[in-house]
Amino acid sequence: MSFIPSSKSGIIAVPAELRDSLSCLDIVWSDMFERGEINPEEARQHQADFLKGAPPKWLNFHTSVNSPLVERDGFNDLIKLIEKRKGKRSLITDVSLRYQSGSGGSTLAMQVLWRFRKDLRCARVIDSDLDTKKLSKQVVDLFLLSNEEQNRKTVLLLLDTKEKINDLPVKNVLWEDLIDEIHKRGINTYTPAVIILNCIPTDFTLTDTMILPPKLSEGEITKIKEKLLQQIRLQRKGHWKVTKINLLHHKDSRGSTLAREVLSNLSEEFTCETLTEPFKTDINKDEFAREIGNLADDQFRVYQTHLKNTVLLLLDHEYDKPLRYLIKNLQSKLQRADQTDHPAFIIVNAVSKSFVRVKDDVKLKMELLPEEKERFAQKKLEIAQMEMSLKFHAFNIMQGGFKKEDATSITEEIKKHVEKDRKSSSTRLLGFLALINSYVPGSHLPKLFCEEFMDRTEEPTDEENHSLETIMKPFMDLIVISSEGDQKANYIRLAHPMIAQACLKMLIEHNVTRFDIAQDFLNSMVKVKESYYEHICKSMLVTRLERLLKKETFSKLILDIKDESENSIEQCIFLLKLASGLFSTDPFYPQTLARLFYIEVNEDHKYEEARKWAEKAIDRKPENSHIRDTLGQVHKNHLVNETKKPFSDISVRLAIAQSAIKAFKEEEEAAEHEAEHNTKFNNRGLFGFLQVCKTIHPKIPLEHIGQEYSEFISGLKGDVETKYDFFEWYLAFSRQSFEKEDPEYISKDIEECYTHFLKMDKQADKTTLYSGELLRMLKSDISVLKQHESKIKNPQFDSETQTVLYILYNIICSDSAIANPPNLEKCLKQMRHSYENKYQKYLNSRYLEPLFFFGKRKGLQRLIHTSKLQQTDLERLTEGDGREEIKDLQRIDGWVRNHKVFAIRGEKQIQVIPHDRASVCTQGQVSFYLGFNIRGPVAFNIRYKDNC
Repeated sequence: MSFIPSSKSGIIAVPAELRDSLSCLDIVWSDMFERGEINPEEARQHQADFLKGAPPKWLNFHTSVNSPLVERDGFNDLIKLIEKRKGKRSLITDVSLRYQSGSGGSTLAMQVLWRFRKDLRCARVIDSDLDTKKLSKQVVDLFLLSNEEQNRKTVLLLLDTKEKINDLPVKNVLWEDLIDEIHKRGINTYTPAVIILNCIPTDFTLTDTMILPPKLSEGEITKIKEKLLQQIRLQRKGHWKVTKINLLHHKDSRGSTLAREVLSNLSEEFTCETLTEPFKTDINKDEFAREIGNLADDQFRVYQTHLKNTVLLLLDHEYDKPLRYLIKNLQSKLQRADQTDHPAFIIVNAVSKSFVRVKDDVKLKMELLPEEKERFAQKKLEIAQMEMSLKFHAFNIMQGGFKKEDATSITEEIKKHVEKDRKSSSTRLLGFLALINSYVPGSHLPKLFCEEFMDRTEEPTDEENHSLETIMKPFMDLIVISSEGDQKANYIRLAHPMIAQACLKMLIEHNVTRFDIAQDFLNSMVKVKESYYEHICKSMLVTRLERLLKKETFSKLILDIKDESENSIEQCIFLLKLASGLFSTDPFYPQTLARLFYIEVNEDHKYEEARKWAEKAIDRKPENSHIRDTLGQVHKNHLVNETKKPFSDISVRLAIAQSAIKAFKEEEEAAEHEAEHNTKFNNRGLFGFLQVCKTIHPKIPLEHIGQEYSEFISGLKGDVETKYDFFEWYLAFSRQSFEKEDPEYISKDIEECYTHFLKMDKQADKTTLYSGELLRMLKSDISVLKQHESKIKNPQFDSETQTVLYILYNIICSDSAIANPPNLEKCLKQMRHSYENKYQKYLNSRYLEPLFFFGKRKGLQRLIHTSKLQQTDLERLTEGDGREEIKDLQRIDGWVRNHKVFAIRGEKQIQVIPHDRASVCTQGQVSFYLGFNIRGPVAFNIRYKDNC
């Protein structure tokens, strides 16, 4: 019998049939290991395996047979966050653990679950074939356990997966599915049904954000200073050319002083530079670009003058937006500089703010803080008394502070074997493990598959024992063998990602290149077992890492191979062709090949080859609009290249442009079809079309070019206007997410295209509003509506966007003080219908921008445009809980019934959309701030009246 916590009786037995049905969950029972005999030798072996580098098992946390595990810095912080979340009035809530692969993040998360196993219903998501709807049902089953309300208890759910669903993080999809399941069962709760402990692998060698609130004690300031030093030293180990650290500090927190002290402490390790107020904000774009360019030139000269030692650059100012332009300039200069194994620039972006909000997340990095070093040193003394013969490499790397030299020294012991026989099956298998554990940390190979590889490649011997352990004996100290969950199958991997990287470097030094290993891996391991290796191969060969401003052009392995030898591009092409043949239905390999040809190859035939591979990708998945986008990009790139030629044939340009437009239109059609199935809308086809039109439009009057060309350009005008209007409302009404804006080049390119094609031809119409004018009005100030009252009252009713403005105008004018006010409820229904009719299909997965909020004034002044609110107020409205007070906004009384929110207006109840669905957790009287987005009225910051 297994037991879990209960609200009423402490613990409660779980029926066998329910326990067996929870197949998606690895549950930490309250009485785990307390009701049966534990084999001390088994526990000892588990502990040894873990210290060596094997994934932890629940038995590792049982202190009666093991000494306690080392607690990383984030352990107590996570405990505090979860304790705080337990009392939150919400259906679901979450805490985030961001961690570097190899830092112990998964172990820390399991430590936290073990700590709460007698207080909360703790479970870890089993990641194989993740089905979020099935998972949601099982999680709610675990929360309910029985129909008796007093037996319910919050589920603490550990989610540790790198996968995405339709380009969205798994947590986002699971969150919505959990709410749907809770609504379906009619559950009301005053405390969370689920707390998600969301583990997020994060590359802290590239960027981090640190927050310094006011009124901190000296001890707290010292701790933040230690973490800033930790982050700078961590980024110094990375491979990125430019990295950044955002230090957001309250104006009264002495943040500038702290940052300068840190630079002073590091003055012997880095070339330290400080810039105070480097950016002017009252100049035009051209002057601004020149100023940033000059600044980047100055800093690049500093870098070169100091023999390419990393420049630690402190920007101490009040504006953070210009930083992206500085980074862009520095990155472009560094592309022409010599490669180094450390960043050229680490930028500490210290921004003073009048209000800073501390994020509720914990970060775990491959760099130890002083207190952690002491705890690891104490643990090392304990381990020394265990009298075990194994070499605990993973623990030693952590205890030593994740130093590259520690990992490198481990490989010294195996160099002789590699030198003696580079082509043996043991060395080859070591290469496979080194490759996948370097580029896909945490991945492993089934022991059975490795044994089959040995059987195929090993020469027959007279020895009876032909096991993997025997053949791999020279490397067994570096290898861990383990099983996952309750599975009996064993898997092997190297003990730590840093060991994998050191082994890979050692093999390369012995002329076994990344290309050699990858080719051998595909031919020897992947062939015939393609379905198992699908994720690993795609991560190595296709997945592109995020840089500070955009994604890398190719996967890290492809980029590393590209920099490895003279014939590197041919090697990259060979590998991708090989993978494309093995994964014969996967469109991403031919898609990557198409991109490789048109971006990296220099031969004349590159566009033809790129076209062939792009079309092959489409053949494999014709319904996928993103796959179709590559063909359009091939033709667009070809067109841009052709226009740069001094004597380009116009008919050639025309043919390429027609091919590009055809490809982008077909992509747009595929995207429209995808959107019917409630997926994220892909706008790249529309945008690509406008980019082609901008490129092909002549810089001279149409009458000065040939008739065929002139007719072609004129024939594009209608489509250009339609697509321009699309982006005008698309960018005005929504953005990628609350935290992430759309790239600036989108609005820049569409505006340039519009200027070329239409703006000069437009005749000013005094009686109607054009979309661009209308949307700029929404972005400006609500008082502008008065100036255009006559136009708004006579909209073009075939224009859905103008209809929305008309409805908003009527909502604004619906004061009780106005004679014969419009029917507010009818206006809101019209607005919702308008959204569902035109916009929902395209904005379904995007964050809908609030256009206005209800303020405390009267009439037209009662609605406050979003631009008039401080950014910190917007953050408090969208991220804070019901206790937030926004001085310029008016709280509205309302009611929650059946998980629906209603605003009370006189005797009427008008349904509004909750900004945070999870905050609508039970029936009752509420208040909230009322905002309006394109969909209609939205309730922000919901507060229950009995929780004031």
